[in-house]
Amino acid sequence: MREVREDEHERIYCHHELEHGLDVARIAWILCLENSVTNAQDMDADRTEREERKDRIYVAGLIHDIGRSAQYRTGEHHAIAGVRLARQILTEVGYPREWIDEVCCFIREHHGRQYRYEDKGAIGYYIERADQLSRNCFCCPAADTCKWEEAEKNRSIFR
Repeated sequence: MREVREDEHERIYCHHELEHGLDVARIAWILCLENSVTNAQDMDADRTEREERKDRIYVAGLIHDIGRSAQYRTGEHHAIAGVRLARQILTEVGYPREWIDEVCCFIREHHGRQYRYEDKGAIGYYIERADQLSRNCFCCPAADTCKWEEAEKNRSIFR
C-alpha cells in the first residue's frame, strides 16, 4: 500500500491506497447488512457465520487494489497482479485456504467489466458495488476527464 501511495502521489484521479480499501470494506459491509434486513435467510445466519462473512468482506475490500503498484510499474492489470500478491500475503498470515480462493476471485473480478455478479447478495457484488460507491465523483475536480463511463461515476452521495 505504501508503494501505491508513492505511485499515485501526483495522480489527479481517485487514489487506491489504504483509505480507499477501508472505504470499500466499510461500504461493502453496510451493503451486506442492508441486504440482510430484506433477506430473512441471511438474518437467520448464526453469529459465527456473520463474523466470518464480515472478515472476508473486510479482507477483500482492504486489499482489492493491492496490485495497483504492479500495474503502474509493469503494465500488468492490477486485478491480476492483486490476486498473486493477495494469495502470497494471505497464505503467509495463515488465512483459511478456501477463503483465500474466494477473496482472490473477488479481487480478480472486482471491476465488473469482465463479469457481472448474478447474485446481488454475493460478497463479490458488495465489493464491486462498494468500489463504485466509494468514488466521490460528485466533488472531484477531475471527474470530467476521468476514464470511467458516465454511468459508472458516482455523481451523488446517495445512489
